[in-house]
Amino acid sequence: MSLLFAWRERLCDFLGDLWYRLDRRHREIVRRNLAFAYGRELPPAARERLARAVFRQFARFGLEVLELAVLPRSIIRKKVVITGLEHVQAALREGRGLVVIGAHAGNWEYTAAGFGLQYQPVAVVARELSQPWLRPLARRLRERDGNLMISKRGGLKEILSHLKHNRIVGIIIDQNTAAGEGLLVEFFGHPARTTPVAALLARRRGVPVLPGFSRRLPDGRHLLAFLPPLPLERSDDVEGDIRRHLQAQSRAVEAWVRAAPEQWLWLHRRWKNQFPELYEGV
Repeated sequence: MSLLFAWRERLCDFLGDLWYRLDRRHREIVRRNLAFAYGRELPPAARERLARAVFRQFARFGLEVLELAVLPRSIIRKKVVITGLEHVQAALREGRGLVVIGAHAGNWEYTAAGFGLQYQPVAVVARELSQPWLRPLARRLRERDGNLMISKRGGLKEILSHLKHNRIVGIIIDQNTAAGEGLLVEFFGHPARTTPVAALLARRRGVPVLPGFSRRLPDGRHLLAFLPPLPLERSDDVEGDIRRHLQAQSRAVEAWVRAAPEQWLWLHRRWKNQFPELYEGV
């Protein structure tokens, strides 16, 4: 470990601890999410350590976003390690395009950029930022390395166009959705409303769907791991097929989060539609 990297790590830990002390709202959201998700699996002291680690990790995330904006593409390319590429290649050989489901784990922005630089551009479905002056900056950052951004609102036509041309579409599925936009599946033992877009495309158009998850490595690099495609069970119950596939997606996300929980976005109110009382006062 270089001296510069060691100092950077110390700085991120300091900033994360400071953020944790000053930001009561997000501190409480993280604490409540962890207690709700893990229950008796984690004693209070362990949950508190994990909560602090979450803030430290996302302090790193902020610094890494600055890296994406200023570092040469050759350096960003080298900092992303990709495994499971054979699953992507096999899925694309089917000729129907590919949906990669992702999660807010590790640095998903960094690994998407790295994949676009190493292999081929990805069309990433993302929510436009609420601040108008930040929207063009966010889009420019996401598209800087050759990827494309599809706005989450009204983006289905564009998604279908990319799939028709046998391209990769990335969809992050681990955020809460509005009641009219998502289906309820289990996540950490509790019903959570989840976008069914990938499951719908799998069932109705035969599009392969595989998980592609990110994790920050101890040496400062970033892992992007592609897992095998999620199987789709076809029956006469179309809605049931879609719900089972969506549950498989949720299980894949949960397994990845459990392996490195400090790197997931516990700052998000994941269960706010079904359990609004969980976030009362924050």
